[in-house]
Amino acid sequence: MKRVQILCLAAFVSLSLVFVGCGKKKPDGFPDVQPFTVKVVDGSKPIEGALVRFNGDVGSLAISGKTDSSGVAVISTGLKGYSAKGVPVGDYRVQVEKEPLAEHWKTPEEQSQMSKPEKDKYLDEWLAKCAELPREVPKVWNSYDDTPLKATVSAGGGEVTFDVEGKAEN
Repeated sequence: MKRVQILCLAAFVSLSLVFVGCGKKKPDGFPDVQPFTVKVVDGSKPIEGALVRFNGDVGSLAISGKTDSSGVAVISTGLKGYSAKGVPVGDYRVQVEKEPLAEHWKTPEEQSQMSKPEKDKYLDEWLAKCAELPREVPKVWNSYDDTPLKATVSAGGGEVTFDVEGKAEN
């Protein structure tokens, strides 16, 4: 019995080593990254589901994360299908987006039965209802050029909190 356990363990270790090498390879030019989180809150209430994007002199890197139920986004950097948690050292403009979404009053099945003009009309009505809803995050925070949000990432990483409390909706 002991021999079977040893063979099973050896097979498991061998397969584990094979699969470790099956991940995406870090592409040339991928920078060193530092752990970084962004918290988005309204006073003491976390905002879930906000998309956070870092912009700066990053070339073709995609740097982003999405807030969880505690309002925290773990920021990751991506390039050519490879992604790693963290952000390169530097100064960034930060965009935060969370569009209000209205409930659909038609089921997916009902929508699939609609003609193109009916679908277009339905979508226009749904988007108008979305626009009427209060925003959790100021619209200017999602502006690439006008966002007032900034973050500096230093060696060792860090975190920043953005609070919407008292910010005018626009």
